[in-house]
Amino acid sequence: MDPLAHGLIAFRHAPVALSGVCYGRLDVAAALPPEAAAAAIERALHELCVRPGVVFSSPLSRCALPAAELAARLGVPRAIDDRLLEISYGAWEGRAFADIERDDPAAYAAWLDGWERVGPPGGESALDVESRVRSFWREIGAPRGVDGVDGVDVASRARPPLLVAHAGVLRALRVVARGASWLAAMSAPVPHLTAERFPLPASALSLADL
Repeated sequence: MDPLAHGLIAFRHAPVALSGVCYGRLDVAAALPPEAAAAAIERALHELCVRPGVVFSSPLSRCALPAAELAARLGVPRAIDDRLLEISYGAWEGRAFADIERDDPAAYAAWLDGWERVGPPGGESALDVESRVRSFWREIGAPRGVDGVDGVDVASRARPPLLVAHAGVLRALRVVARGASWLAAMSAPVPHLTAERFPLPASALSLADL
């Protein structure tokens, strides 16, 4: 059995009009209208011959707005989950990386050196993100794991879940769903509005039994 056949389908949001700035938890608008982003995701799903049963998203508008549009187009329920937020940069949110390096060189160097376990002041490490994404992944992989979403019927549960989230979340999924190291997860790009598929826990177990 293909462990991805009924697994999780994930998309990174459309690009934003910022560069060189910490904007993990900032509600920065995407450069593409939600309708256009949803249409791009819908085309990708058509090419994959996949119809999701539910659409999850981060609460930030660059994810939540196209997710709502996509769910309406597909006629499926949607749910917002805080565990799908991008990494928190804490006190560094909204600041340019160059300014942080200049103004707070010790903390910046410590973060660069130990980012898996060390977060910015008041922010998250990679392992913090991994912990909450793992909780989400296990929950949706459990039997009847989307019962908390209004309007999800038996037929919808049989179809793969989809999420619209952030690069940090997709990289965390590479770690929790595929067993990648964080270095490997960070080394590969996360293209915007491009499908990435992950096994769910039940799928991973069935694969191990083959």
